Amino acid sequence: MSVSNIAALLNQRYGFAFDAEQVRQSGRTSSSTLYTASNAEGQAVEVELFDAGATADTDALGRELSESDHPGTFQPRGAGISDEGQFFVLREAPSGSTLRSLIDDKRAAGTTFTNAEARDLLLPAAEAIDAYNREGHPEFVSRSIDPAQLLVQPAWSSVPVKMALVGPLADGGETATAERIDTNRASFRDLVSEMTGEPVDAELARESGSCAGYLLALAGGASSAVASDGSTPVAPRPQDGYRKPPAPYAYGPTGEYTRPAVVKDRMNPWPWIIAVLVLLLIALAAFWWWWDNNRGEEWAGADAEIAQEYPQLVSERAGAKGWEDLVCESATPEAGQEGKIRCANEDLGVSVSKYVSQDARDEVVPGREEAVILGSGECTVDSYEVPEAYPPAFVMVPENKEQYLVVINGHESEDKRLGLPLCE
Repeated sequence: MSVSNIAALLNQRYGFAFDAEQVRQSGRTSSSTLYTASNAEGQAVEVELFDAGATADTDALGRELSESDHPGTFQPRGAGISDEGQFFVLREAPSGSTLRSLIDDKRAAGTTFTNAEARDLLLPAAEAIDAYNREGHPEFVSRSIDPAQLLVQPAWSSVPVKMALVGPLADGGETATAERIDTNRASFRDLVSEMTGEPVDAELARESGSCAGYLLALAGGASSAVASDGSTPVAPRPQDGYRKPPAPYAYGPTGEYTRPAVVKDRMNPWPWIIAVLVLLLIALAAFWWWWDNNRGEEWAGADAEIAQEYPQLVSERAGAKGWEDLVCESATPEAGQEGKIRCANEDLGVSVSKYVSQDARDEVVPGREEAVILGSGECTVDSYEVPEAYPPAFVMVPENKEQYLVVINGHESEDKRLGLPLCE
């Protein structure tokens, strides 16, 4: 099938406006050919054209794909039969370097990924695999659990790694669903093992079941970080160990009072009781305020520099509250970063990263012509919206601090970004 036919298919069936020159053959699998189409308006899609026609119901597949939403994948959006009788899948165009290249770089340096690094990189992909398994379509990701099909995204992206080649197969999947689910989980555990250099933990595999559960258990996380619907909050909840809930008070606000054995002059004791309780509550509130503002360890290294540069945004100590009462913790630095602090609750998250240089920072940021310029005078901030991020996410690049980059995400992030204390 020619690129002009691919352009015609996209334009006629999906309402695009691609010229033949904007379509190229981008790859080949054992049973299909890959085409990528992109234009100056920012539209970019991939068409996987299978050698054979489909045996499954393409109309039903199309409806299911249009409703699917898994951030850890380059999202499939449709399926059909071409005029030549070949089955095809339409999906978001993939981009990024392969996870295979990162693994090879680690091996060349004589190191491997830690369990925590594997968790931070693979959790969205693991949740996508689990979602398709639950939805009865494990075959959609069976080809994608491969370091060559897991693509590393820019540092400002809300998802570190996304899965390519996601979507239905021409034959609809000949293997039984339960068997394919087991195969997907085993392949994912093998992937984690390859990254960490450690054998698969058979006991954890039996106990956890799901891919995300195995990953969280292996890295010391809690499986409760994944909600019952399979989603992951913007930040872990207190019960997930992100921050400890306060210990119960030794003496409650309605504590017990023992009436004196002898009451002199028939004095009414209740005013004294109330006064004591009020004083006790004031003391407890003062202690709580002190504990809440002085808990946690001192920042160290590059994290200390981040906290010094942004004292209005980052808490004075790890585990304490910063801007908007977000709890701040050290995060794993990504490529080109010296340090990273994540401040978050269940609704809003802010990450502040310090890069080794301005050049290293600018490599992960789009051109300034795509930015919304905020601020004025000596302090300006370039704001970029992260494409297709859910919840919405924005990259904030302060011009007065050349090595720093801030990412804010959450449902209210578009408005909240305007109040970020980046110029104070």
